Amino acid sequence: MEEAFWYEEHNCYWGIAADIEGHPYDDLKRSESNPGKISVSYGGVGRNITENLARMGAGVSFVSAAGNDFVGRMAVQELAALGVGVENIHLIEDENTAMYLSILNNVGDMELALCNMDVLERISVDIINQAMPLLQSSKMVAMDANLTEDVQLYIMDKLQGIPLFLDPVSAPKAERSKKYIGRFHTIKPNIGEAEVLSGIEITDEKSLAKAGAYFITRGVKQVFITLNARGVYYKDTREEGILRLWDCISIVSATGAGDAFSAAIIDSFIRGKNIAETSFYGMAAAQVAMQTKTAVNPQMCMRKIEEKINMVSKTI
Repeated sequence: MEEAFWYEEHNCYWGIAADIEGHPYDDLKRSESNPGKISVSYGGVGRNITENLARMGAGVSFVSAAGNDFVGRMAVQELAALGVGVENIHLIEDENTAMYLSILNNVGDMELALCNMDVLERISVDIINQAMPLLQSSKMVAMDANLTEDVQLYIMDKLQGIPLFLDPVSAPKAERSKKYIGRFHTIKPNIGEAEVLSGIEITDEKSLAKAGAYFITRGVKQVFITLNARGVYYKDTREEGILRLWDCISIVSATGAGDAFSAAIIDSFIRGKNIAETSFYGMAAAQVAMQTKTAVNPQMCMRKIEEKINMVSKTI
């Protein structure tokens, strides 16, 4: 990472998982063994954000739980090799690492999936307390809604005065953070998650702005609502806007784009960027992520992000 800017700050995340995907060569036949390709990769919103930040050159630590199995141990080793602080990843003997297993059909659509995220429920107050010196010395602490409501509230109470970032993960899990949304400095939901968190149905730009205003009035300092192929809506107390997806860049896969955007938001906060600059920076990071099929582009770095920004700047 010699081209990346390094700073001694700590940002902490929670979810770690393994993604297993099966893709048959021919039509999927039920109740049979289907020849095909099987891929295994590390995932989880928190883990993906952490890897992106490490590749951007950030000083980042990871707080989480995984099974004391081959998958969990290798996930820790991979993060450590990137320079991530892994001392607070707890490998639990009686659990397996969180996994998401999906079976696709021959055109790439999901036919069946099974997830086991039980170990993430084992991220307890005790685990948080063990990481407390790290958390209390952080410039920003990032949380995802895999954490139980009780644990989220405990972190909020113990880290008053430290900016908290929330990635809600999914609409159902966003419910865990809804009552406390004003205690987050920065949030990055998608439309469905924003609807859950605000109680506002988002159908157009007017209702989108209404949801953004709701979050600001509750105490959130920065709001980023991702709009899939339509870009991102951003708002703070001074600025508001929508940044459209740049159509001058080819897309291989949108998988992991949101996690790269989240990483860029946090990196921007540490660097002191304003919200419009952060949105632009986040869009560039997301489009670096979309140039590979993996959840995190192994070529992610500041140089790649700056190349995207320069490319778009020439077309504006």
